[in-house]
Amino acid sequence: MESFKLKNNIKVIFKKTFNIGVVSIRIFSPVAVINETMENRGISYITSKLMTYSTKNRSNEILMRDVGNIGAELSSDASYDITGFSISCLSEYFSKAVEILSDLILNPAFDEKELLFEKQNVIAALKYRRDSIGIIASDEFSKLFYRNTSYSTSVLGAEKTVLKIDRKNLLEWYQYSYNASNILVSVAGNVDSRILKESLEKYFANIPIGVNFKEPVFNIEMAKSIKKEIKGKFNQAYIYMGFPAPALDHKDFVSIKVVNAILGGRMTSKLFVELREKLGIAYEVGTIYPSRREQSYFAIYVGLDKKNIDLTFKKMDSILKSLCTINVSEQELMDTKTYIKGIYIMDRQTVSKQSYYYGLREVIGQGYEYDNQYLRDVERVTRYDISNVANKIFSDHSLTVLITPDEK
Repeated sequence: MESFKLKNNIKVIFKKTFNIGVVSIRIFSPVAVINETMENRGISYITSKLMTYSTKNRSNEILMRDVGNIGAELSSDASYDITGFSISCLSEYFSKAVEILSDLILNPAFDEKELLFEKQNVIAALKYRRDSIGIIASDEFSKLFYRNTSYSTSVLGAEKTVLKIDRKNLLEWYQYSYNASNILVSVAGNVDSRILKESLEKYFANIPIGVNFKEPVFNIEMAKSIKKEIKGKFNQAYIYMGFPAPALDHKDFVSIKVVNAILGGRMTSKLFVELREKLGIAYEVGTIYPSRREQSYFAIYVGLDKKNIDLTFKKMDSILKSLCTINVSEQELMDTKTYIKGIYIMDRQTVSKQSYYYGLREVIGQGYEYDNQYLRDVERVTRYDISNVANKIFSDHSLTVLITPDEK
């Protein structure tokens, strides 16, 4: 790994590979959904999406032609804690790929017709979310848990705020997001270091310095457990029960990731075995612990028949209480660590994924080196750590969204 800065202070991290001649270049910004307000939700997604449509120098047709002519793949990314772009291509076209990316960042067109088109796409996607019982439950949980913070809605935003976004809004958000003070460049692949530095300096040196990213602070407190029942248009029921959990910079972060795998991360997890294999009362079951820069949560989700709701809640409570004692065997813990290691390593086999994860770690504050440290931290997790964090999380107040069939 190599790290350096361009003349305008843009940080670059570079993972040199020596296999096939492919390279992946990613541009990251920490300005994302986390910075959005109640009035502009969805602007991060639309800004990054439109920047891959056209530039002042390239119409959509010409941009797609130039990308296609070098056999590249261009895409945008927008999530709660990062936004950006990526392009993967053969190593021999590295400089051309960098030039294309620099054009996106220096000269976005934000064409009015393309903006209208993307708004329609987003609104259609938001309406589609209402057809999934799991997404409805998750969205309602986020709205209640995060209340009026920027994490409370989908990355896509909300229909009423998306409709209000105009070109002026996009330009202002773009200037905040993609200035030299906030941009990180992450590269992985088989490209000469000298060529890499020359190309990046040539095409990215003109990106202006701007306003630094400012991380908001969430103050989320739950004074009591909450349960909200929703009547749905579905034949099945759905449980989404969550507990407050720490952000990714917390000392318990890795231990909770291991708990996630033990409880619901795989086919042999405790919830899957008990609720689906033994009792046969769950169509779908799993857990989620999102890696968030700010306050996160640990949630259990179950798709089931209405008649099994009470039994499922009772069994879930029993499983969580048992995890708070030291009931995880050394063999189960070892098998879980092997599972985490396998998934982790397999997910980093391509240069595209390597450039993503190294860049992500750097932008969210863990440092790119931590991507190699993570598995060593997993290995250090003990049975006592599992019990300790389980007691911290599952003894706290819970928030539950329960969707049941509307039998009118």
